Amino acid sequence: MAKLIVRDVRDGDLESIAANLRNADIEEIHGSTGHRDCLAVMRQGAETSAMLWTIEVDGEPAGLFGVVPTDGIGVPWMLGTPALERAPKQLTKLGRAYVTLMHDKYATLLNYVDARSLKSVYWLARLGFTVQKETEPYGVFGLPFHRFGMNR
Repeated sequence: MAKLIVRDVRDGDLESIAANLRNADIEEIHGSTGHRDCLAVMRQGAETSAMLWTIEVDGEPAGLFGVVPTDGIGVPWMLGTPALERAPKQLTKLGRAYVTLMHDKYATLLNYVDARSLKSVYWLARLGFTVQKETEPYGVFGLPFHRFGMNR
């Protein structure tokens, strides 16, 4: 079984993860921002996040996630590599714990997920988020995204 841990971000993590992102994450970045430079988008997310972590699978950086404070709410986000799929139960268990940490700091967590990424939609629901069934146009291209959130 793969070993998954969550740790503080280290030098080189963003570059390593960006170079190996899942196709669904690349498409979500492009669909929401219009950019293909995933590393630049990840750097912006990292710089604006109040809470930020790296997910490591078998000793390698495999995901980056955090929460950006916006108008009094927390905007949770995560990007990852295919290595995350080697430890789905651990990812869900740790994910729930870190969502609780975010929720302790922000009464409302809210963001959007690309409707094309069914795995992400289902995973967010398993973490305890309410995922809106209907899609709405989102991002620079107005692609269908689901709003997801959690309130105290």
